[in-house]
Amino acid sequence: MLQLQVLGSPSVNRDGRPCGGAAGQRKSLALLALLAAGGRRGLSRDKIHAWLWPEISTDKATHRLAQLLYSLRRDLGTEELFLGSTDLRLNPTVLTTDLAEFTTALEVGDFARAVGAYGGPFLDGFYLNDAPEFEHSVEEERSRLAQRHAAALEALAREAAARGDVVAAAGWWRQHAQAQPLNARVAVCYMEALCTAGDRPSALRFARAYETLLRQEFDTGPDPAVVAAAERLRQLPAGAPAVGAPAAPAIAVLPFVNLTPGGENEYFSDGLTDELTNALARVTGLRVASRTSTYALQGKGLDARELADRLGVGALVEGSVRKVGNRFRLSARLVNAADGCQLWSETYERMLEDIFALVEELSRAIAGLLPLAAEPVRAPLVLRSTAVLDAYTLYLRGRYAAHKRTPEGLLLGIEYFEQAVELDPGYALGYAGLAECWAILGFAEFVAVPPPEAAPRARSAALEALRLDPELAQAHTWLGVVHFLYDWDWAAAETEFRRAIQLDPGYAFSETWYATLLGPLGRHEESLRRILHAEAIEPVSIQIRLCVGRCYYFAHRYEQAHRTLTAILKDEPGQPLTTSWLARTLCAMARHAEALEILERLPPPQPPYVRSVAGYALAGAGRVGEARAMCAGLEQDVEEGRCGGTYLAGALELLGERELALEIMERAVRRRDTLLPWLSCEPVYDPLREHPRFQSLLVELRLPPATGSDSALPARRS
Repeated sequence: MLQLQVLGSPSVNRDGRPCGGAAGQRKSLALLALLAAGGRRGLSRDKIHAWLWPEISTDKATHRLAQLLYSLRRDLGTEELFLGSTDLRLNPTVLTTDLAEFTTALEVGDFARAVGAYGGPFLDGFYLNDAPEFEHSVEEERSRLAQRHAAALEALAREAAARGDVVAAAGWWRQHAQAQPLNARVAVCYMEALCTAGDRPSALRFARAYETLLRQEFDTGPDPAVVAAAERLRQLPAGAPAVGAPAAPAIAVLPFVNLTPGGENEYFSDGLTDELTNALARVTGLRVASRTSTYALQGKGLDARELADRLGVGALVEGSVRKVGNRFRLSARLVNAADGCQLWSETYERMLEDIFALVEELSRAIAGLLPLAAEPVRAPLVLRSTAVLDAYTLYLRGRYAAHKRTPEGLLLGIEYFEQAVELDPGYALGYAGLAECWAILGFAEFVAVPPPEAAPRARSAALEALRLDPELAQAHTWLGVVHFLYDWDWAAAETEFRRAIQLDPGYAFSETWYATLLGPLGRHEESLRRILHAEAIEPVSIQIRLCVGRCYYFAHRYEQAHRTLTAILKDEPGQPLTTSWLARTLCAMARHAEALEILERLPPPQPPYVRSVAGYALAGAGRVGEARAMCAGLEQDVEEGRCGGTYLAGALELLGERELALEIMERAVRRRDTLLPWLSCEPVYDPLREHPRFQSLLVELRLPPATGSDSALPARRS
């Protein structure tokens, strides 16, 4: 069975993989999309002629349509693709469409299924040159379907509120606000739903974000309705639930302080923090700030109220751990974020083998103190991942090392994870940890292991994790990363990311990787929606905020990328990776001297990826001699896999050595350079896009042409 996707970026797929040949051509996709929109009625040939070939005679248009229909039947391997004679329509027994799924679900009132089928605006980012009637028709259809999608979301939100599921109602309103980010009425409804669900801090934070969006997009002040709603919420008494619904609180588990003599066993206190965070996240109706967000604020000197405001929660769990041998002592307390007052505290002394039982007891005690709208917790909150205690201890050490996100930390993490799975071959989380470390080590910004060596190990570990636990979201995520960075199998990567999000909607890094994948595929609007959603889940994660800047950069929205990256550096000054991305953005804005200035502030020795951006900036600034010297020093780094070749190739092109630049890129394909997936949207390559050798590279990677151009994006008001 063939599948046609027209909601979002258009494609024809067979078994989840894009079809090539005629099915990948722009005119073919336009025809198929028009017929999908025509539904069971179909579309007259005269109308197709007028929309797709307005500049030629009817006879020529008839001939071109016949050729196009023939090519599609031939390349898709079916003569039964189209039905009708005067009026054409798609054959639903041969080709299914997401638009038909969306429409059918709406007709029977299954709004949840309709929303699930809606992958984005109709023909998102798609256009045809010299076809104004087609563009007008697409815009009308896009608007009509967007309105029906919005109506379905609103119906789901109101249904959830009517049955008392305030958390689900807030979730549907959030999706509605993401789909219509400038709609003041929807913004107010979302804020009120958040407050009803007991999450007033997030409602007020959303109001500030809405004001920022209006200022950036339209240079206007905040909408009066949103301002009034925010003021109403601020006037509510501290901790008071909204009228008409029970509160559904939000909580954060702050990193436990390690009190072990000599500072040893930091891994253990971190591990307990993670276990408690994960256990509380399984409590129905309770929103829990992620580990990444809480650790990002560690050591910032913020008091309880400031921490809660940044994390969007109403209560904090904090405490300390002291471990000596196989015994440990845990002290925990629950703090009201509004006034910093302690609501509860307890101290536990246990043997190491009792750790899972203790976390279960502790999480239930905390949940019992909160005004949950749901039924009392009955199912186990702690999932015992292994019965081998030593394997679990090794896993905690591995996580502690891997979280450092340095080549040394990742390699040490691999050692611990390998020991853990050796002790317990059925330890799925241990294999997922291995997949994560190997996948990251082969990426161009770490370059600790050559991609051809890292990829098979990451894939093998992810597949073993999924064999042991098919519903482990982390393993699906890292298998998706392997398909994305190393296999260049875009459909398989998308499938894994979608599955990970379905299994664990709160795991923001699945959304982040999915958003990162969508840019190279030309689906920039969808990419930005998803990365901003990930940022809403993890509002203080530096890694996710950096990816927001990256997604803006690859969409050629440089002003927004610049603002995002500048804000990150204000919070984390001197960070080499963020600095290099800000410099890349400045170069794309033709501000090469400013890029050099911020790069030169970084202390030596600078990693190869920083020096490669500096070489490009030197070439752009006209400092030819310095640029050539920098490029000469980088060639060996690139050839030996210590650095991606993107900016070396870009610098050489600026220096007039186009053929050498293309040769470096071709060698990068043979090395499986992990920066190559962005070939279609990296601004550095814009001057090379029309070169036949560059076009051949796009074909080899099965990437769409020139998706980085602003012309590939829907028009935006400045």
